Amino acid sequence: MRILLDCRPLQSAGPEAEKSRLIFSAAAALSGEGVQWVLVADRRYRPGLFPALPGQVVICRALTGRAGWRFWYDWQIRRLVRQQGVDMLWLTGGISVTGVGAPVCLWMPERANLAEGVGLRGYGWLYRRRLNVSLERAAAVICYSDRDRVWLARCRPESQERIFVLQPVPDDRIGPLSVEEKEIVKAERTQGKEYFLADLTGCDEAAVVDLLKAFSLFKKRQQSRMRLVLTGRIGSPKGIVERLKTYKYRQDVDWFAGSPDSGMAALAGAAYAVLLPVEGNSLGLTMLNTWRFGVPVITADGGLLAEMAQGAVLGVAPGDPASMAGQLMRIYKDEDLRTELIGKGFERLKIHSRENFLRVLRVITEIAAC
Repeated sequence: MRILLDCRPLQSAGPEAEKSRLIFSAAAALSGEGVQWVLVADRRYRPGLFPALPGQVVICRALTGRAGWRFWYDWQIRRLVRQQGVDMLWLTGGISVTGVGAPVCLWMPERANLAEGVGLRGYGWLYRRRLNVSLERAAAVICYSDRDRVWLARCRPESQERIFVLQPVPDDRIGPLSVEEKEIVKAERTQGKEYFLADLTGCDEAAVVDLLKAFSLFKKRQQSRMRLVLTGRIGSPKGIVERLKTYKYRQDVDWFAGSPDSGMAALAGAAYAVLLPVEGNSLGLTMLNTWRFGVPVITADGGLLAEMAQGAVLGVAPGDPASMAGQLMRIYKDEDLRTELIGKGFERLKIHSRENFLRVLRVITEIAAC
């Protein structure tokens, strides 16, 4: 089987985005079953940008804005299907095409309702305008939460049997650190002190300020030596750097730019707890990997992460520093609660196994091919 994989939306999101990693992981799994790939990218492509998959990479010219996205789906993708003679399309922007003569597996945005996520410039208009007809044309539709599945089914009720939830699986190379390994990390990173690790990916300056306010409340009430370690990628770090210069507890805050994937995964493994104050467009991979380390998670209520966790995390009201501070104090004072959360995390990992991932992926592929 030859499958055309539309990589332009994945290029825009970046290869390290959780959706990109999920899709390439799915492609790699099917590659072992004889699938050949036609990866379609725009001129920003450079060798090594995507994981190696059996098949070929085709580079196309891409225009920006609304007109560019319309041209991409209405002309370039359709032309390539005719030229390449593929058996199936994986369209990763949630926008389908017509007249291609091959089944379409439609990968939705991280949040099917773009009001809850971050879209690409010029893309959101076309996505909303064509959502109903895209759901109608797709042989299979993939989203990442039950809430999105319900939302999409409301948009097109007759398509609900073709809408599937596929969630990421954690890195199976990760496991709990030994006491000695944790002490080494703390000695190297936090002067040997315990710390909360906050992943700032997806946070804006206001969210980081709320987090610092919460940590101030925690420090004021607990008088503890606990530190706060900040990591992850944020769009405009300059403002945060300036705020940290005058922050009362700046001596207890460490900021390591980047993400756990840039060689700092051990920071999560040695943390007292991991804070995910804003989920952004996350599909939950950071939370799953944190559970693999045997570390509890504190995250925002009401989102995809809370849905995945099913009570295996401490939830906080979004944008409420007092709520975050309260949960920091709870987990700091109650070791039994911390142990309970760690156990619940391990239980939830049984659901997010690679076996379940592959089973769902095969079902989706078989239904789309019919």
